Amino acid sequence: MSNPKIDISGTNLIKTLLITGGILALIYFGKSLIMPLLVAAIIAIILDIAVKKLKSLGLPKWLCITVSVLLMLIIFSLLFWLISSQINNMGDDWPAIKEKATEKLNTFSQWANKELGWDYKDYIENNKKLVQKAEEFASAFLSSLMNLLSQSFIIFIYIILFLMQKKQFINFFKKLFTNNEAINSLLKNAANNVNGYFLGKGKIMLFLFGIYYLGFTIGSVPYALFLALFAALFSIIPYLGNFIGGGVAVILSFLYAGQTPALIVIGVVSAAQLIENYLLTPWIIGDEINLNPFITIFGVILFSAIWGIVGAVISLPLIGVLKVIFDHTKGMEAYAYILKKDD
Repeated sequence: MSNPKIDISGTNLIKTLLITGGILALIYFGKSLIMPLLVAAIIAIILDIAVKKLKSLGLPKWLCITVSVLLMLIIFSLLFWLISSQINNMGDDWPAIKEKATEKLNTFSQWANKELGWDYKDYIENNKKLVQKAEEFASAFLSSLMNLLSQSFIIFIYIILFLMQKKQFINFFKKLFTNNEAINSLLKNAANNVNGYFLGKGKIMLFLFGIYYLGFTIGSVPYALFLALFAALFSIIPYLGNFIGGGVAVILSFLYAGQTPALIVIGVVSAAQLIENYLLTPWIIGDEINLNPFITIFGVILFSAIWGIVGAVISLPLIGVLKVIFDHTKGMEAYAYILKKDD
């Protein structure tokens, strides 16, 4: 008895694999060109909300764009100043932090050697190396941020051009495809997808920062402002960001100040995460992205491997836009379905 066969076109399968491989190769090898372009496009989509509101007041287009861009520059400048000032404060105390971290690791190694029979030779020297590796990781993280800042000028130019030539880009897509109704729906849904996600994430990050800072300050956690800011900013990375931001806050507070501040950080972060996951995210963001959890995690890991921290941040909106494109394209319904969260 023969097994039933799946009716599939080998030619279409090969085309799909080649296109997928080509896109992945393009975004990997062309990241210095494509990443700034996508970041600028996302920011331009968000700024377009402010431009539309200002235009509704009767202001000319050039003034609406100028005010919106200046507002963006002020917000980013304040955020950069706040982060850099906190990093400088920690940098002044870094030798003391390093010394305390090494002491804590040595104490743990001695306890493990005595109680667990863990024969860890040369543990003092190895613990120093562990602290040095943590330093190298922090340097690599700062380096990736500086790399993004080095491309900030071209991103700034792209943003202005996107805002100025928005109508021309829309008309290009209308001329490229005959179904203008579908194109209008696609562009509108894609823009709503990006706006809903990032504006919602921004509100959640502000809430988390307030809760973290208040809790850390009441608990007398050292570097409360830096740890609150760090943990809140990392929450923009789906799933993994909360573990990274909260985990670093716990580790730093423990190494520098001991168990009690670390437990306070764990309690505050856990409570804030419960509120975020079960109240804020469903209420503020809702089903704006509505992605399959597997695709979400895989997408974050994939884009972070290709583009670093920037890729992790913009991964979900990009996949969300891809889902919108599949939803509006004949023959791509199966791909749209696999990206969606199963109801």
